[in-house]
Amino acid sequence: MKRLSTIVAVLVFSLSLPVLILGQTKSALSSEIAPLGKIRIGTIGIGVVGDVAQPVGKFIANRLGLRFEPIVYVTPEAWAGSFGKGEWDLAIGPRAVAPAGMSDVVSDLWLVDLIYLAAPGHEFADTTQIDRPEVKIGAIKGSPSDKYLTRTLKSAQLVRIPLSPNIVADTVEMLRTGKAVLFGADSGVVYAAASELPGAKILPGVFSTIQQTMLLPKGRSARAQAKFAELAAEAKRTGVVQNAIERRGLKGVRVAPE
Repeated sequence: MKRLSTIVAVLVFSLSLPVLILGQTKSALSSEIAPLGKIRIGTIGIGVVGDVAQPVGKFIANRLGLRFEPIVYVTPEAWAGSFGKGEWDLAIGPRAVAPAGMSDVVSDLWLVDLIYLAAPGHEFADTTQIDRPEVKIGAIKGSPSDKYLTRTLKSAQLVRIPLSPNIVADTVEMLRTGKAVLFGADSGVVYAAASELPGAKILPGVFSTIQQTMLLPKGRSARAQAKFAELAAEAKRTGVVQNAIERRGLKGVRVAPE
């Protein structure tokens, strides 16, 4: 009888061992992913990034069984400046703005077209006709469009304005008053501004496409990176990203391919 009890005890321990190991593995992963017991997700609060990142962040937190805490930055520059400071556990934003070498890219979530809006009375055949000395082009300071145009324009003048909750109105005012004859930005801003400024025209063509990306602090384990890559793929596959895009009626925005 005593021998039988010993055998049963050994069998029960053997069966429970994988569960114990799995629990310890999950606990270690959770501690690495969210050391404060909640998932802090750093995003830019205005525009296309905030519109889509918030529901995606909530989905990720729910799948991890963690409380979602958005860490919202007002401008792209503030978001970029947060890297390496331990302020978030996961970042979602434009890959073009993220500082090089300070994070690990997990996966692109959605893509945003950068396009031009021409002020009333100004005609441009397409995006190849704008790089001339007399042309003033507006852009949001520190944004992907600013970075792209700063790097590529040779003759046109770039006029920057800060990102704000009134960015659409600021864009309209800039074009209406002649401070710029074109404004280059993400499609969310441009389409909204076009609807507020009679006579303004969206130029045909896209001058760049921005990858909105999931990033981890530099140095996270391969296991943590794989877990977030799995969640990113699930968010795209199950329609979480697409639904967020459609809910906001965003044009020129689409789910990134795998």
